[in-house]
Amino acid sequence: MRFSVVLFADTEALAAGAGRSIYGISLLERHLRVFASLGARRVTVVGPSPGRGSTVRVDGFDDRWYRELDAVDYVSADESPTRWLPGKDERALVMDAGHLYDPRVLRAMIDGGPNRRAEDSAVRESCRLLVADADLLAGLTTSWTGSESLWSTLDSVQESTCPVFDLRDIDPYIVDLRRSLPPWWLAVDSDLKIRRAEALLTDAAQKGTLDFPAEFIHPPLENLLTKWISASTVTPNQVTTLSVLLAFLTTGLLAAGQMGTGYLAAGLVIAFIVGVLDGVDGKLARVTVRCTRFGDRYEHILDVVWELTWYWALGWMLSAGGEAVGPFVLATVITLFYLFDKAATGMFKSRQGIELFDYAPVDRFFRRIGARRNTNVLLLLAGMAVGMLEEAFTCVAIWTVITAAFHWTRAIWLLSQPSPADRS
Repeated sequence: MRFSVVLFADTEALAAGAGRSIYGISLLERHLRVFASLGARRVTVVGPSPGRGSTVRVDGFDDRWYRELDAVDYVSADESPTRWLPGKDERALVMDAGHLYDPRVLRAMIDGGPNRRAEDSAVRESCRLLVADADLLAGLTTSWTGSESLWSTLDSVQESTCPVFDLRDIDPYIVDLRRSLPPWWLAVDSDLKIRRAEALLTDAAQKGTLDFPAEFIHPPLENLLTKWISASTVTPNQVTTLSVLLAFLTTGLLAAGQMGTGYLAAGLVIAFIVGVLDGVDGKLARVTVRCTRFGDRYEHILDVVWELTWYWALGWMLSAGGEAVGPFVLATVITLFYLFDKAATGMFKSRQGIELFDYAPVDRFFRRIGARRNTNVLLLLAGMAVGMLEEAFTCVAIWTVITAAFHWTRAIWLLSQPSPADRS
């Protein structure tokens, strides 16, 4: 069911908060992108009455990222609330424009049905977040003088009429990010809060259960690049495209490694950079609310292709242009068991709804050290540095076999166990 949104920016503080830039876009534009992603139909921004503050602009944004909205309207606080009351059988999400909310909080409020107000028991504070139908909002605005009057009236409404929803009741586990993160929100009521807001968004964009380099080495570089790129017009898909081009450049440099160690070194260094950029595009999409289905598929399908070309390029280089068979055997082993491993983890997720490597502590530990692109690149860099690249390549092949065997063993064993319902 689609819904409408009422955003209050009718005080100087709220209008200022709505205009504060967080990761390169104003908080108001961020709201519009989030509402569009949640399925909102219409957004009405209630701005200051004439002479009581600056008009809040609702145009001039990059509307490619919220084109699903039917309309974005602006009314002043001195106009009748009937201008923005929802229609019959429609619900409205009502909130202050100067507040930043975890999208999970907004989704939980919308899915829970009309006539609920949010509260955060962790701080014992009202979140100024409400989902209401036309009747409740009409009652809350009988003495309308601005948003403060609505929130004050809401405080006196009995809980039987408008129950309280505690944010802490939301399941903190996020399947797509493979981690638990408590729901959050923030009143961006000063410039000092911008840094706090960006820290919250950065943390919320970070995936969990990663390999060692992606967990401990890449994040500072990813966050720095994400912050820098967010201030530009570069899109997440453009970052992905750059990453793909560099990845295939790496393939060529690795294959040309027999012509000189400079080619090989450049290829492996760029491979490391590709690993960093592989985390930047997703983070940039999440912190600027520019996630697309195409972008997700574009990245993950090509990831498999170019990573495997690296191993075949190394096999070609180590075989001295095809003169030796051994390196090609290693490349074949890596390819087959890489795909075999993906089959195990993919099958488990399709049946259990959770990643195999995030199922239990032992799986999370093995994820850090198992054969993955980032760990393989570090191993190959170390091998090149000490003049033992072929031995390092052999280790990558052996470790890929062990990783696939571990995941298949875990998947078969876990799927063979009775579910809690069956045991009861």
